[in-house]
Amino acid sequence: MHTALPTLSPGDRSINLSPRDRFVSTQVLGDAYLRYEGSRNPSAINYVRLDDGLELGIVSSAVPEIARGISSMLSRSLEDAKNDRGGHLPAAVVERVQTEIISPYGVANLWGTTGHRFVLSRRVDAVTSELLATILVGRRKGTIFFFTGRYNNLRHSQIAAEVDFDQPAGDDPAQRWFDQFAFPDLARFKPTAYHHIANFVVAKEHRGEGLAERLLAAIVEKYAKDDIEARGASIEHSQYLLCGRGFWQIGDPPWLSRMEKLGFYLRWGAESFFIEHDWAPLPPTFDRGQKRCNLDYNRSFGLPRRYEDGRTPHGSTEHLLDRVDEVIRLSQDPRAKLQYFQTMFDFR
Repeated sequence: MHTALPTLSPGDRSINLSPRDRFVSTQVLGDAYLRYEGSRNPSAINYVRLDDGLELGIVSSAVPEIARGISSMLSRSLEDAKNDRGGHLPAAVVERVQTEIISPYGVANLWGTTGHRFVLSRRVDAVTSELLATILVGRRKGTIFFFTGRYNNLRHSQIAAEVDFDQPAGDDPAQRWFDQFAFPDLARFKPTAYHHIANFVVAKEHRGEGLAERLLAAIVEKYAKDDIEARGASIEHSQYLLCGRGFWQIGDPPWLSRMEKLGFYLRWGAESFFIEHDWAPLPPTFDRGQKRCNLDYNRSFGLPRRYEDGRTPHGSTEHLLDRVDEVIRLSQDPRAKLQYFQTMFDFR
């Protein structure tokens, strides 16, 4: 494990769009790989070697060079989500995320404190490695990285106690923050035994090379405890293992089709919606410069059609089938706008 780490300061809450930051010292990367003291193979290397010169490992997000490289990949990718670039989010929302959540400081100090930061990389010369892709995976199966914009790093079992659902949105106590959202009931908000994932990205220069698939497959093969044991395979590294049944994602609407191509499936009935009020108008959505209403936005992501065309859900016990009618109703409410889908990925 990397020791005596330099620290990132609050001044590192910057929008990092530098493509060069994904190139890091191979020595720094090697020192950043974590080692688990309770490993079943403590003498093994603390990363794994894959085909084509690829490396995969869990790194310390606190290493400044690593935090900057990860921030660069995430921030440059999120630029595409700006609605003035054909995306679905207002530029101000994107820039808030780039500053507060995926800046170098955010990568090092926010969700990374409760997650395993996997990095896929490749050496480019004798002293330099390129960060190609990354994903953050909750260490505990009960971890929820975020819950609206006000809570981070919650335990699912403690969410009802830790979240103030009566808090005001502003100065008027009658206008409550959580009245602006509609989401599944708390006891079933997160599927049991699944690791929350976030910050899943491939460097823009390497899109279309199958690296997202390689990253997921390698994590399952090398780090998913139940899969390793079921195959009778050996543990090749001295890092942490994942003890859950799979991955769980709270994803922006445009990500659903991408995640389905990677083997994720929709968790039926688990959609979240923004709810518009006179005191809390929603920012407008634009498509090719034209303002879109909430109903058009919902329809563009398959609601309510996907629940009315005879499809059947993936055979999981974690669907919220009794909430599907409510999702259909919300998707047809002109004051409700789709916020998130939930998707899942099984290790076996």
